[in-house]
Amino acid sequence: MDNIRNLLDRISRPKGDRMIWLTVFVLLSISVVEVFSASSRLTFGKSSFLSPIVSHGIHIVFGLVVMYACHLHRRFNYRLLSALLMLLSLAGLALLSLKGIGTDKAQRWIDLKVIQIQPSEFAKLAVVLCVSKMLAKLDRTDPMSQQKTFKKILVLTGIVCLLIVGENLSTALLIGAVVLMLMILGGISWKKLLSLVAILLFFAAMAVVIFKTVPPQTIRDSRIIPSRAVTWQARVLDFMDHDHEYSAAEYARVVAPDKTQETHANIAIATSGIIGKLPGNSNERDYLQEANCDFIFAIIIEELGMLGALFVMAVYLFLLIRVGRIVMDCKRAGKMEQAYMAAGIGLLLGTQAFLNMSVAVGLGPVTGQPMPLISKGGSSMLMSSLCIGILLGISASFEDKADAEEQPASEMENETETFDC
Repeated sequence: MDNIRNLLDRISRPKGDRMIWLTVFVLLSISVVEVFSASSRLTFGKSSFLSPIVSHGIHIVFGLVVMYACHLHRRFNYRLLSALLMLLSLAGLALLSLKGIGTDKAQRWIDLKVIQIQPSEFAKLAVVLCVSKMLAKLDRTDPMSQQKTFKKILVLTGIVCLLIVGENLSTALLIGAVVLMLMILGGISWKKLLSLVAILLFFAAMAVVIFKTVPPQTIRDSRIIPSRAVTWQARVLDFMDHDHEYSAAEYARVVAPDKTQETHANIAIATSGIIGKLPGNSNERDYLQEANCDFIFAIIIEELGMLGALFVMAVYLFLLIRVGRIVMDCKRAGKMEQAYMAAGIGLLLGTQAFLNMSVAVGLGPVTGQPMPLISKGGSSMLMSSLCIGILLGISASFEDKADAEEQPASEMENETETFDC
């Protein structure tokens, strides 16, 4: 009976960082309003204009259930979770070449009839959890431990990124960037890290040179280079092309037809003002492709204005601050694996949100990175919910410890009062 009572009490009173709970509900509230507004393109030709938001609502509810269930397990076996996620991610990425579906020659989803899943979304979290486990075992003062851990991380991250890069370059780069930041926090020697960065910069420079010098048709006919490389080439060169200044008429005639997403995103931002056009009044949502996912920040700016954009950025910044607090609590308690997990999840969510915002405002080339907890997409919402659930579970474990320490003190007070009577 006591176990059942404790379980019911735990379910009825969710714990974890209350401010993270509040942040999640704020972001989800923005998501419901803006995804509904930005999904007008999906309703064309359909019998019900509610179908996109109903689908998104189901994803949100399922994500909240996963988040809530995950946070209940204070002593969750994160190593088992990381192993299962990694196996499922690798299997899913391998199946993409056989059963993948997608658009623009990018096979990113697996159709399971009932749902479609994007394995690369879950690979992000799987890599973060596995790398956190490796860093927790690192002995910073032992050169052999440094070498062994560094090689393991490179092999694991390299395999996952190679499976992803052909279909989703931005996700592979995101995983690599998060792992690099985690290794910096984890104490991998600067000599190894600088050598790795130098090699990566060399290959990046070589890629830019190839994109600038090799015609698209040659890249398209190559059997060695991935077929998506032509798309990468166009996006990188478009982003780097700032030499020619166009008049409004020239831009509309020459540039706009080939850069429809960037053009309509720029129009949405330019016509927003301080307070925006208010929810539901966007004009560019009807013309902007992926308005409810990759470019949802542009719609947020158009409808909520500069103040709304600053508010969304402040919410993500506040979330990162709360994650930093969890990391510090874990370090003080000697729970280094949980500390690296929380740091990695914070870096993953924060970097992904930054990429989405950067693309929308023209500070980066077009990518396919959704905005965590806001953009439409079942795999993205589930991954983000699982990340938040892990953070809440880690923070809740410290509340349980504090409650356990307070309980004996209260029992002693009761005994003293009884004795005095």
